[in-house]
Amino acid sequence: MDSDDAPALSADTLALLQSFLSEKKEAEERFAQLQEAADADFQNAKKIDMSYFQEDWQLSQFWYDDATSDFIADRAFANTQDGDHIAFISSPTAYVTFRNKYERSNAFVFEFDQRFDVFRDQFVHYDFNHPVEFARAQDMKHKFKFIVADPPFLNEDCLAQTMETVKFLAAEGAKVMIDTGAVMEDLALKLIGAKITNFRPAHKGGLANEFRCYATFNDDKLTWLSK
Repeated sequence: MDSDDAPALSADTLALLQSFLSEKKEAEERFAQLQEAADADFQNAKKIDMSYFQEDWQLSQFWYDDATSDFIADRAFANTQDGDHIAFISSPTAYVTFRNKYERSNAFVFEFDQRFDVFRDQFVHYDFNHPVEFARAQDMKHKFKFIVADPPFLNEDCLAQTMETVKFLAAEGAKVMIDTGAVMEDLALKLIGAKITNFRPAHKGGLANEFRCYATFNDDKLTWLSK
């Protein structure tokens, strides 16, 4: 096909594309500044919010809305004590919220996206395809009292491998929250005994698939649903 025959974008489509590219460039510039600040002084990183991180759909990234990240962070805080290790697996939105709300030095984000290494020692580069192969793995084995997991892909293999990581990290009596699709209800129960709860996680951009929360515990805010 000749270039003259190539379909032309409408003015509205061009405007949307230009807006998207402009926002992307602005976010990249802000993130570069953030990295420089974190290199100079890690304490600056405590001011980070998710506006620094654009979703990468190729990594299946869909950020929680504020109410969801607040709820998860609050549950992690309410069900732990000072000194307890807390893991946020493939759940950076909840981790960032937790870090900004609460003074707990033993909270870690396990994440494939290396932009989150701005959190330095609290960042663990994590690939669910290799469930127990990550830096400091042996030091972290069976140390975590509270674990949040949001498997990045909605399929059985991803959930199963993520649960391998959860079991590896979990201390005796650890409490676990899993945020994933409604279709994973039976598997979540089978793999780790996590039951469906009253909480429905939501995302800023919305998702076509129904999302639910499963947990190995309940409390005054998070309750199991009776069948």
